[in-house]
Amino acid sequence: MPFDDPKTHLELTMVHEVMILDNSGFDLGMILYTTNLKFAMYGALIANFFIGAFPWYVALLVFFAVQFFFAILVGLLESFTARFRMSHNAQYIFALSSVSLLIFFGVLLVLGKFI
Repeated sequence: MPFDDPKTHLELTMVHEVMILDNSGFDLGMILYTTNLKFAMYGALIANFFIGAFPWYVALLVFFAVQFFFAILVGLLESFTARFRMSHNAQYIFALSSVSLLIFFGVLLVLGKFI
């Protein structure tokens, strides 16, 4: 995941926009559609944690509520974390590495492959 430096914010944005703007018409539509589809699928995976054994009409309402709150949460996180200073990167990388290592060993333990 690239880190954002407020001094180079426009340069990072331009690189991303050029990747998309090289396409037009159907290809651009497919790129934008797949981005939205990916977001919806991540939201659906998160919503499945909360649906459980509800009846279908309650599960449908919970699904759309989770999708809505997921969209709000991602929007807020992206808008506030875009201005982090580069000095926080070491803490960010350490925290992500620690959590991913714990998840990795947890999965090994659950699968019974932990030696």
